[in-house]
Amino acid sequence: MEILLDLVSKNKKGSFNPHFWSFLTACSWVGSNPTSSRSLDSLDIHLSTMGWKAAQKLIQTWKILRGDNVMIIRGKDKGEIGIIKRVIRSQNRVIVEGKNLVKKHIKQGQGHEGGIFSVEAPLHVSNVQVVDPVTGKPCKVGIRYLEDGTKVRVARGIGASGSIIPRPEILKIRSTPRPTAPGPKDTPMELVLEKTYDAKTGKGMPQL
Repeated sequence: MEILLDLVSKNKKGSFNPHFWSFLTACSWVGSNPTSSRSLDSLDIHLSTMGWKAAQKLIQTWKILRGDNVMIIRGKDKGEIGIIKRVIRSQNRVIVEGKNLVKKHIKQGQGHEGGIFSVEAPLHVSNVQVVDPVTGKPCKVGIRYLEDGTKVRVARGIGASGSIIPRPEILKIRSTPRPTAPGPKDTPMELVLEKTYDAKTGKGMPQL
């Protein structure tokens, strides 16, 4: 029991979690053998799923975009430069191409083999900074409006050039391409182009 109370006392910010306490008191092993491997495994699983940390506030206006050239400023790949491969807005995270690699076991399925592969794990967006297009160093991103009202991103911070950070070209390409072939609910092009109204005779005018 002392081990469990110690876990409670080490809760961040000194806050007491009532859900955690109800979990402890509901377990049959509390007070009997809390140090058994089965007990500690159950505790570890519950802590990982009960939302021990408060939900983070999602970023409303993103200044880092897919296709940006960024430098990782924290973690095992600190100082390395890569391209933003994906932005996960629901988690305030990004995936940098070829960086923050972790081993992951993938089961064999139809069309692909199973095994252990290196995959890019997401990074919190605060762990990366856009590379200044002039100085080549990491910088903060600010917003500015040109004389014609165009909204642009600019390099900010100590030593930043203040130059415009161009919008990545990849954003001009749709992540989900538009279908080129007509679907079952699409009107055939020949029917769209067919002339059904004659202005001289009034033929084809719908009855109102």
